[in-house]
Amino acid sequence: MHEQEHKIISLVLNEMAFEGAIKHFHEAPPDVPRNLFEDLKAIGIPGRYDGKIQGYRYVDIEFDDEKSVFENCYRELRTIRNNIVHANKAYRPDPSERLNDLLDWAQGFIHSVYQTNSRLAERAKEIKVTLGIENF
Repeated sequence: MHEQEHKIISLVLNEMAFEGAIKHFHEAPPDVPRNLFEDLKAIGIPGRYDGKIQGYRYVDIEFDDEKSVFENCYRELRTIRNNIVHANKAYRPDPSERLNDLLDWAQGFIHSVYQTNSRLAERAKEIKVTLGIENF
Protein backbone atom coordinates (compact mmCIF):
# COMPACT_ATOMS: atom_id res chain seq x y z
CA MET A 1 0.00 0.00 0.00
CA HIS A 2 1.49 3.35 -0.94
CA GLU A 3 1.31 6.49 1.17
CA GLN A 4 -1.71 8.04 -0.55
CA GLU A 5 -3.73 4.84 -0.17
CA HIS A 6 -2.79 4.70 3.50
CA LYS A 7 -3.93 8.30 4.02
CA ILE A 8 -7.26 7.65 2.29
CA ILE A 9 -7.90 4.54 4.37
CA SER A 10 -6.89 6.39 7.53
CA LEU A 11 -9.27 9.22 6.65
CA VAL A 12 -12.20 6.85 6.05
CA LEU A 13 -11.62 4.69 9.13
CA ASN A 14 -10.95 7.54 11.54
CA GLU A 15 -13.95 9.52 10.29
CA MET A 16 -16.03 6.40 10.93
CA ALA A 17 -14.61 6.07 14.46
CA PHE A 18 -15.30 9.76 15.17
CA GLU A 19 -18.85 9.34 13.89
CA GLY A 20 -19.37 6.36 16.18
CA ALA A 21 -18.03 8.27 19.17
CA ILE A 22 -20.29 11.24 18.40
CA LYS A 23 -23.52 9.63 17.26
CA HIS A 24 -23.61 6.42 19.26
CA PHE A 25 -21.75 7.37 22.43
CA HIS A 26 -22.60 11.11 22.42
CA GLU A 27 -19.05 12.17 23.25
CA ALA A 28 -18.45 15.92 23.43
CA PRO A 29 -16.28 17.64 20.81
CA PRO A 30 -12.66 18.04 21.93
CA ASP A 31 -10.76 21.30 21.78
CA VAL A 32 -8.58 21.50 18.68
CA PRO A 33 -6.67 24.54 17.38
CA ARG A 34 -8.60 27.05 15.25
CA ASN A 35 -5.72 27.21 12.76
CA LEU A 36 -6.78 23.75 11.52
CA PHE A 37 -9.91 25.30 10.05
CA GLU A 38 -7.98 28.25 8.60
CA ASP A 39 -5.45 25.90 7.00
CA LEU A 40 -8.24 24.00 5.25
CA LYS A 41 -9.94 27.19 4.17
CA ALA A 42 -6.70 28.17 2.42
CA ILE A 43 -6.71 24.86 0.47
CA GLY A 44 -10.40 25.14 -0.45
CA ILE A 45 -13.10 22.52 -0.64
CA PRO A 46 -14.81 21.54 -3.87
CA GLY A 47 -18.56 21.73 -3.95
CA ARG A 48 -20.77 19.33 -5.84
CA TYR A 49 -19.90 18.18 -9.31
CA ASP A 50 -21.59 20.39 -11.91
CA GLY A 51 -22.30 18.65 -15.21
CA LYS A 52 -22.80 21.98 -16.99
CA ILE A 53 -19.15 22.87 -16.53
CA GLN A 54 -18.00 19.23 -16.24
CA GLY A 55 -16.11 20.05 -13.09
CA TYR A 56 -16.40 20.87 -9.43
CA ARG A 57 -17.52 24.27 -8.24
CA TYR A 58 -15.44 25.41 -5.32
CA VAL A 59 -17.10 26.90 -2.31
CA ASP A 60 -15.75 29.20 0.34
CA ILE A 61 -16.12 27.52 3.68
CA GLU A 62 -17.10 29.72 6.57
CA PHE A 63 -16.56 29.11 10.25
CA ASP A 64 -19.83 28.60 12.11
CA ASP A 65 -19.44 30.45 15.41
CA GLU A 66 -22.34 28.42 16.84
CA LYS A 67 -20.15 25.29 16.66
CA SER A 68 -16.80 24.26 18.08
CA VAL A 69 -13.60 24.20 16.01
CA PHE A 70 -13.81 20.40 16.04
CA GLU A 71 -17.36 20.46 14.65
CA ASN A 72 -16.39 22.92 11.91
CA CYS A 73 -13.37 20.83 10.92
CA TYR A 74 -15.22 17.53 11.21
CA ARG A 75 -17.92 18.80 8.83
CA GLU A 76 -15.22 19.47 6.24
CA LEU A 77 -13.45 16.18 6.95
CA ARG A 78 -16.72 14.46 6.01
CA THR A 79 -16.88 16.54 2.82
CA ILE A 80 -13.37 15.44 1.86
CA ARG A 81 -14.27 11.83 2.60
CA ASN A 82 -17.49 12.08 0.62
CA ASN A 83 -15.67 13.60 -2.35
CA ILE A 84 -13.17 10.75 -2.35
CA VAL A 85 -15.59 7.90 -1.60
CA HIS A 86 -18.86 8.95 -3.22
CA ALA A 87 -18.12 11.49 -5.92
CA ASN A 88 -16.84 11.07 -9.46
CA LYS A 89 -13.24 11.44 -8.32
CA ALA A 90 -12.22 8.36 -10.27
CA TYR A 91 -13.22 10.10 -13.49
CA ARG A 92 -12.38 13.67 -12.59
CA PRO A 93 -9.83 13.52 -9.78
CA ASP A 94 -8.35 16.48 -7.97
CA PRO A 95 -4.87 17.37 -9.16
CA SER A 96 -2.44 15.18 -7.21
CA GLU A 97 -0.92 18.17 -5.35
CA ARG A 98 -4.36 19.31 -4.18
CA LEU A 99 -5.42 15.83 -3.15
CA ASN A 100 -2.17 15.49 -1.20
CA ASP A 101 -2.88 18.83 0.52
CA LEU A 102 -6.37 17.65 1.50
CA LEU A 103 -5.13 14.29 2.73
CA ASP A 104 -2.29 15.91 4.68
CA TRP A 105 -4.79 18.30 6.27
CA ALA A 106 -7.05 15.36 7.17
CA GLN A 107 -4.14 13.53 8.80
CA GLY A 108 -3.23 16.66 10.76
CA PHE A 109 -6.80 17.04 11.98
CA ILE A 110 -7.05 13.36 12.93
CA HIS A 111 -3.77 13.52 14.87
CA SER A 112 -4.88 16.72 16.61
CA VAL A 113 -8.05 15.00 17.81
CA TYR A 114 -6.13 12.07 19.26
CA GLN A 115 -3.64 14.41 20.94
CA THR A 116 -6.49 15.94 22.96
CA ASN A 117 -6.83 12.73 25.00
CA SER A 118 -10.51 13.64 25.22
CA ARG A 119 -13.36 11.18 25.77
CA LEU A 120 -14.13 11.40 22.05
CA ALA A 121 -10.53 10.50 21.18
CA GLU A 122 -10.48 7.65 23.69
CA ARG A 123 -13.83 6.33 22.44
CA ALA A 124 -12.66 6.51 18.81
CA LYS A 125 -9.56 4.50 19.77
CA GLU A 126 -11.75 1.92 21.52
CA ILE A 127 -13.94 1.64 18.42
CA LYS A 128 -10.89 1.10 16.22
CA VAL A 129 -9.49 -1.58 18.55
CA THR A 130 -12.85 -3.38 18.61
CA LEU A 131 -12.94 -3.36 14.81
CA GLY A 132 -9.31 -4.40 14.49
CA ILE A 133 -8.32 -1.22 12.65
CA GLU A 134 -6.25 0.40 15.40
CA ASN A 135 -3.21 0.76 13.13
CA PHE A 136 -4.93 3.52 11.15
